[in-house]
Amino acid sequence: MSKQTELTDRDLSRIRLRFLDLLKSFFQDVPDAERLSRWRGIFVALDGQHVARNLDNAIHELSELLATMSLQQIQDEHYSLFVDPYSKQLLPLTAAYYIDGKSFGPSLARYRDIMKEGQLVKENEVTDSEDSLPIMLDVLIALIQEEKQGDTGTRHLQDQLLQEFLVPTVKAISSHISTTSNIEFYVKCVAFLVAYLELEQGLLEE
Repeated sequence: MSKQTELTDRDLSRIRLRFLDLLKSFFQDVPDAERLSRWRGIFVALDGQHVARNLDNAIHELSELLATMSLQQIQDEHYSLFVDPYSKQLLPLTAAYYIDGKSFGPSLARYRDIMKEGQLVKENEVTDSEDSLPIMLDVLIALIQEEKQGDTGTRHLQDQLLQEFLVPTVKAISSHISTTSNIEFYVKCVAFLVAYLELEQGLLEE
């Protein structure tokens, strides 16, 4: 491998990590003013860049929405979708819920095998299930970081995580959230995630 190719691979890993960190930030906890400001700045910079058609469209739509929505509106959506136990719009984020039809289904054991092979352990203070969307994105981030440091053996784990868990879960979440009413921001966030994972699939296939 030439030095130029190596640098290109490292640059690609850095870009993937930045996108995944951004995507994770939508779902991990309640947004605050600092995060909203960060999102707005990032999407102003990304809008108009040409990466892939679906991703470009998702970025543009989310950029326009971020420019007009208030923090309170976004926080209200977050509460209704992810926090309020009595909400009719409550949106499950675990892979097992969509793959097995119930939380803590048999797919969770297969997912834990990926974490075990990658020598990854959920931190004790994290209360969400290991197969929740933010943690799955975090696991993918950790596997890419290992690859960036020279461990190319994580590539098959990235592919397995993506194909067996992230892609089917996110597609199901997208279908689920599309039926909710009065939800704008997180519909666009999920569309952005769907479009990005399409790009990830292409990268791993290469």
